[in-house]
Amino acid sequence: MGTHVVVVGAGLSGLTAARELSRRGIAVTVLEAADRTGGKVLGRTIGGAHVDLGAHWVGGSQDAVLTLAAELGIATAAEPLPNRRSRQIFATADRVRRHALELPLLPPRDLAAVGVGVARLALAVRRDRPSPLETALPLTERWFRTPVAQGVALTFFRLIFGADPDQVPARAVLDYLAAADGLRSIASVRDGAQERLFVDGTSALIDAVAADIRGDVVTGAPVRRIEHDADGVTVHADGRTVPGSHVVLALPLPEVPALAFDPPLPEAIRLRLTHSRMGEYAKTVAVYDRPWWRDAGLTGTALLTSGPLQMVVDGHPDRSDVGVLVAFSGGRAAADLFARPNRRDIVLRELVRLYGDDAARPREMADITWSAEPWLRGAPTALPPSGGRFRAADLTTERIRWAGTDLADRWPGYLDGAVRAGRAAVVGIGRT
Repeated sequence: MGTHVVVVGAGLSGLTAARELSRRGIAVTVLEAADRTGGKVLGRTIGGAHVDLGAHWVGGSQDAVLTLAAELGIATAAEPLPNRRSRQIFATADRVRRHALELPLLPPRDLAAVGVGVARLALAVRRDRPSPLETALPLTERWFRTPVAQGVALTFFRLIFGADPDQVPARAVLDYLAAADGLRSIASVRDGAQERLFVDGTSALIDAVAADIRGDVVTGAPVRRIEHDADGVTVHADGRTVPGSHVVLALPLPEVPALAFDPPLPEAIRLRLTHSRMGEYAKTVAVYDRPWWRDAGLTGTALLTSGPLQMVVDGHPDRSDVGVLVAFSGGRAAADLFARPNRRDIVLRELVRLYGDDAARPREMADITWSAEPWLRGAPTALPPSGGRFRAADLTTERIRWAGTDLADRWPGYLDGAVRAGRAAVVGIGRT
């Protein structure tokens, strides 16, 4: 059989894998269960403004996705930084602070507790090896010693993992932070993971990658069964059967057990995937006639240590003709918020608390909880039931390759990780 690769999943990782193959002249077919491409990238027009309801930022050492965007001519813009003229917000349960530095001026005891916690976590990434069943909760309770510091830790867990500390194995947390250059890089705007955003939305990158694939990209085609042997693979999807030399699986790991494999996956791997889950992640978008918060000397960015929201950002910092505030919720806060029928009113009350009465009058609102998205069941990353994070080397066979951002060697869970994992999955295919 000649080389023909079937890619399952048309998120950024699967599309990157298909693009790499087609650039080498290898035949490729991409099968996507959903009725769209993009996976955890989702752009929508709301109130006349384009907004990203999914993956949002790039920056820092994320050179894989930045290089890809540059190759395809996809422009990025800088996320605004606080300064003497434009401040950010830091909110606890009882106080809203406006600050011109990257970190707010907290009381000395709280500031020290946050610093010690971050430093201890960085040290643990290099030295500690918790037991496979230990969660991250004891670590955060030991290392972040004041209520405010523990609130900061909870906020970062919900934003990074879509989960609370007791829902994530400690070993997986440390593995994840090591692969993403540590908590400081993840949490930072300047030289960090929130440094830049795509001018025309992240979906512009998805569209450009898909357009560069010389092969079929088929949506609305859920894969049900994969047969594989020494001679190749046969992928059975709704409405079609596609034979190939290899298959690349680029779908959320908790979705894999829904597929039938012949022969079956090793039982230990199947069980671990079966008991994994995606994080709980949600966004609420409020669109205004203009970005009035800038007149008040605010960047639009807010970090919260309690309540239904963990972060708010200016969704269009490069434009002045429309105002967009994007509010993030993760972990139990997201699950609780989206269980309430008045959730948008709850978010508006928080925005008023942060920014003032102008926040109460949006032109339009929209929201999404990623756990309700079919074929994805959550975001931003897969949470294993125990032990460290998943690795492609533990899953790959001669005919079955594995992509997806969760399996990246660097920046797992991010767009950059999706690009890296997509490229790594197809190394060696087609070489004699």
